[in-house]
Amino acid sequence: MSNAPIRSLVGALILIGLGPTPVESQVRTSGKSVLDAHRIVATSCVEPRSFRRIHIKGGRKFAREGEVFGFEPRVIRAEPCEEVEIVLENTDSVRHALMLPGLSPMFLLEFSGPQTRRFRFVTPDENITLDFHCHVPGHEKMGMFGQLIVGRGGEAVAAVPAEGTATANRLYEGVGIVIAIDSRRSQLVVDHEEIKGFMAAMIMGYKVAPASLLRGLEAGRRVRFTIDADKEVIVKIISSDE
Repeated sequence: MSNAPIRSLVGALILIGLGPTPVESQVRTSGKSVLDAHRIVATSCVEPRSFRRIHIKGGRKFAREGEVFGFEPRVIRAEPCEEVEIVLENTDSVRHALMLPGLSPMFLLEFSGPQTRRFRFVTPDENITLDFHCHVPGHEKMGMFGQLIVGRGGEAVAAVPAEGTATANRLYEGVGIVIAIDSRRSQLVVDHEEIKGFMAAMIMGYKVAPASLLRGLEAGRRVRFTIDADKEVIVKIISSDE
């Protein structure tokens, strides 16, 4: 099985409003923006000291009141610097996923059911709490989310960028392929490579300011872009052929 994350284009389009709107009464209010929820906050330990296997089930039968889908259990635990094998049982006939977006390298297990698959990752060597969710469009907002408590747990804080990856103004450089453009909302969907110290490789929608940066862009073009991490906005875009 490939380690490469499966990227959800439709999910990115929904996140920035270019796709169908999830049922509002079932929206999860985590208090985090989309970018914050996908920002790297921890790095896997290089040499794991122990191993454990965790079984998780996902589907309609695990939904709570007001939800459509759910995971069981929703809180899982592991030790720092531990290799973890997730055994995910998808009890539905639709596609479900389990993503740990705050961990580098990012963990993602996604497939259609009903069936069971497994994949491994290594926890960071620290006490930290990481959120996980289903990355299939709308499923997190319909109840598919939970937490991984590593060691004693603790608040996840955005990772300190490596030297040279960000300026004092917290500007991060990214490279990717333009997927979609919404000039009316000043938004861009880009399939980007890993942005060191900021976000794993994925398809993601971003606000763009000023909106004039979108002029002349078209789907399929490779671009370099700069993100202001504090404002969560792309502030510079350069075509790779410029």
